[in-house]
Order: sequence, then structure tokens, then C-alpha cells
Amino acid sequence: MINEILIDKAKLLNNIKQVKQNNPNSLLCAMVKANAYGVGMKETVKIIDPFVDYYGVACFFEAEKLLRITKKKILILGHPNEIKILPQLSYSCNSLDDVKTLLKRNKEINIHIKINTGMNRYGFKSFMQFWQALNLIKNSKLNFEGLYTHFATSDDYVNSQIYNFLPFVLLSKKMGFNPIVHADNSAVNLTVNHHLDMVRIGFNLYDKSSDKFFHVVSIKSKITQINFVKKGELVGYDYRFVAPKEMKVAIVPFGYADGFDMAFVGIEIAINNAKCKVLNICMDCFFIDVSNVEIKKGDDIYILNDINSLKMYADYIHTSEYEIMTKFSYSRAKRKIINDD
Repeated sequence: MINEILIDKAKLLNNIKQVKQNNPNSLLCAMVKANAYGVGMKETVKIIDPFVDYYGVACFFEAEKLLRITKKKILILGHPNEIKILPQLSYSCNSLDDVKTLLKRNKEINIHIKINTGMNRYGFKSFMQFWQALNLIKNSKLNFEGLYTHFATSDDYVNSQIYNFLPFVLLSKKMGFNPIVHADNSAVNLTVNHHLDMVRIGFNLYDKSSDKFFHVVSIKSKITQINFVKKGELVGYDYRFVAPKEMKVAIVPFGYADGFDMAFVGIEIAINNAKCKVLNICMDCFFIDVSNVEIKKGDDIYILNDINSLKMYADYIHTSEYEIMTKFSYSRAKRKIINDD
């Protein structure tokens, strides 16, 4: 296979060790949803498993895959609809209805209750409904294992969310429960460590968020053809690019089916220390101007690395680095672990 997603084991280990050092007294929940943010769930878990207490996924579909490769606890953060009850699995309850639905199963089920403290996505917002849920749980087979919230930002808004969260924590303890309390995510943990029972880390594991962290993934491809294009000729479909002069155009077999979005037309990618402009994109390849670069068919090209970074792509199309990496996740590429010493 021409395209390769290269996962740097040494850098991934560095990142998780940095998180452990920053949170010596907290459990660690490694977020591996969305195929480990695009890095690759199987490859990631193989490397970080000794350092992890919990894994976080979005749905039971992801949990099923994870069950095959780890014996660590798995927290399913999404809606608890179709569930398979196993001691290894924990389910998020986002509302009183969720608690009632699981109660009907009349079985021992591990649950984490989510509180909506200001992001307004999922979670209990009503203190009264939370109190009602705790009363139902107290006389049931449900195991109230965790209590958590999710921060919408990493700025001062966090303070208001923590302020909203603490009464729920205090009530749960007053009623005799001792759940694992967790809230800090990658962005917040870098700036304001609340030293809770557990920290949920996703993006910090995989990408450079400070000087102590590294980019873990690179994507390598090859130049599969070079065309010499005359002035006025088309490059790719539908008159999206018409050569304004004679040009040397390279073909890279990585297209929008691989996550290389059509919005990247016009972006400049570093090749051999030169900036080369993407001219057009097809389903299976993109076209790049290499008129001023010494390059030939078969040469390697890095679509993603420290220079052609997630941030570069995200800034260009005004989105998040998370979105770029998850798009690249399902590219037709072989995953390969490097620096595996």
C-alpha cells in the first residue's frame, strides 16, 4: 500500500507519561473514541495499555472492538441504548430517563452520571432530578461508579462550570455514595489541574499541545506521476484549475475519500523545504504544483508531519485539529508503528 499512517511509539509513550506525571494521584481515562482520534485504536491501546485505568469510547460499537484488545475498564460516554452488561463496561447516564431505563434491566450495571454544567450537550441540569436519580439508585442493583462533567472551553468559563458541578458532588457524598469524580480533559489539564479522582485525556495523547508533548502521527505517501502541463490546460475536474503558465504538476494518491478535503485546494504543503500549492483534489488523489522543486516519480511526500501539521490544515479551513485527524483516520492507508525500540 502506497499510503502509510506512521505512529511514533516513543512519542506516544512520552505523551502519556507526561499526563501521568501531571496527575500522580488520579486515575487515567484514555479517550480512544473515533478510532483513537484517528490514530488507530488497536495500535494506540497496544502501546499505552500499561499506563491506563479506563478507556473512554462514544458507543457500544466502539466498546465491542476495544473488548478484544484490553482488559481495562471501558466507559461508554454516549446514550445507553443497546447495551451488553459486562463487569468491564460502564455506561453514562445523562438523564433521569437513562437511569430509569437501566433500572428496568434489574441487573448489576456500572454507571457514571454526567452533569451538564454549562456546555449544554448531555447531562443532568436539574438538581432535583439528580436527587431523584440518586434515590432510585440507592435501592437498586446499579453501581454508581462515577460522576463527571465536560468542559466547553479552557478559559475562565471552566470556573463557572466547576462551581456548578460541586453541589452535585457534595450531594452524592452526603447520600452515602463515593463515585469516581472526573472533569479535566486535555485542554484544561494543561492549565488548571483540579486534582480530581480521574482525568480524561484524548488529544494530549496524540498531538503537540505544549513543549512537553509531541505529534504522534505522520502520513506518508509517494509521488505517483509527474505531468508537464501547458498554459490553458486543465488540472483535474471541472475547470477548478486552469494552468496560467507551463507547470510541473505532481500527483499524490490521497484524495477526499482519504480525508483530504476539497477545502484544501490552495493550501501550500512543504516538500523538500519548498512550499507547493495544492491545485485540485479528486476522490483518490490530489494535484500539487512542483514547478520549483526537484522531485521525481516514486519520491516520498509527507502529507502530515511536524511541518504539514494538523494545526496548519485546521487553520486553513477554520476548523479544529480534531476534525482533521478524524477525517484522515479512515484513509486507505496502512498503519505502521515506528520507533518501536
